[in-house]
Parts: sequence; C-alpha cells; structure tokens
Amino acid sequence: MDLPRFEDLAASTDPMLDRLALALAAALRPVDVEGALATLDALGEEVARALGGADRTPQAEASALTHVLGTRHGFHGDTEQYDRPENSLLDRVLERRRGLPILLSTVYVEVARRAGVPLAGVGLPGHYVVGHFGGAEPLLLDPFAGGLPLAGDVPWAFVRPWTPQQTAMRMLNNLVPAFQRRGDLTRALRAAELRLALPAGEDELARVRAELVALRAGLN
Repeated sequence: MDLPRFEDLAASTDPMLDRLALALAAALRPVDVEGALATLDALGEEVARALGGADRTPQAEASALTHVLGTRHGFHGDTEQYDRPENSLLDRVLERRRGLPILLSTVYVEVARRAGVPLAGVGLPGHYVVGHFGGAEPLLLDPFAGGLPLAGDVPWAFVRPWTPQQTAMRMLNNLVPAFQRRGDLTRALRAAELRLALPAGEDELARVRAELVALRAGLN
C-alpha cells in the first residue's frame, strides 16, 4: 500500500498512530507496510477472540492484551541492546517482538484499537506505558515488562493520553542519539529533520533546531 509521507501525516489533524510510526520508519529505510499492518490486524483479532463473550471490564480487556501480546507472543523490552535503532522502528519491533517502551506501547495501543479496547499511550518521566481509560480510573500497563500492571509509585499528574504526534516526537528523540552513537550521522540528521514536521512548543522547537544545527556541522 502507498503510505503518506511522514511530514504529511504529522501535519494532519488526527493521524493513526500505526501509520505515523510506520511512515517514520519508512523515512529512514525500506519498510514492509502491508506486512506490519497485517501483523497488527492478526494480533487484534486474537485479542478479540480472547475476550469472546466475556464481560468487557477494563481488567478483563487489559488481561487479554497482556496474555496475547506479553505471554503468547512474547513482546517484551530489549534489555540487552536497549538503544539499538531497531527498537524504535515499528516494523522491526513487530518482527523481533522486542523494543523500547514507547514502541511496545504503540503495538499495544494499535492492537487494542483493532479489538475495540480504549487504550492510549502515556508518557511518564523516564518511561512510556499504556493506559486503559475506559473505567473510573486509568489502568496502567507496562508493555516493556510484558504488559504487567505498572509497578511502583505512579506520577498521576502525568497520566493522560498522548497524541500520535507527541509519541512520534519521543520516538525521534530516541532515534537521533541512537544513530549518533553508531556513527550513522546521515540517519541521525534525517531523524532530527523529521522532528520539525511535528507540532511542538517554542522551547522544544528551539532545542530541536539547535540539535539539527550541531548535527549538520558534524557532517562538514
């Protein structure tokens, strides 16, 4: 299928997170978009079957997601090579079933959407998780830990659904230094440029532009 450019999706009002993440990956290297979407579709069908006719409480829906993605298919965090660029590319995370918290959360959100489960990404300080917002209080899961309930004290002031653009910005913020550390300045520069297509506050835009200037200087 023809996937719109990342820049075009980033500028749209309400892009789908899976398309935006795949367009991000496709801006850096070739991507099997149809294969990635088919994988998400199949996983969504599995979650829907796991739920069956059960009472669709937030706990039941969260349990089905954890069982299918974390237990049955083994989606977990990559603790051995945490910052490798593949961990920030949705198609490769779907293939390897390993990734950073934000990409694993993207898998959970998009599989949940296909199964009719109200899940959203939640950006916490230093971590990214998912939240089920269908009950009286959000139910937080940690995809990096196989979908288990988030452990420890929760900074509830930060618990809110993130937009696809906010999520993509954090993905790119991870990719720029990951490429830099491996000496891949061309892709680091491309990832840095992509951030300018996303809506952001003036302080964040100033930081992004400054990093882009420094990267360009490193290529000269």
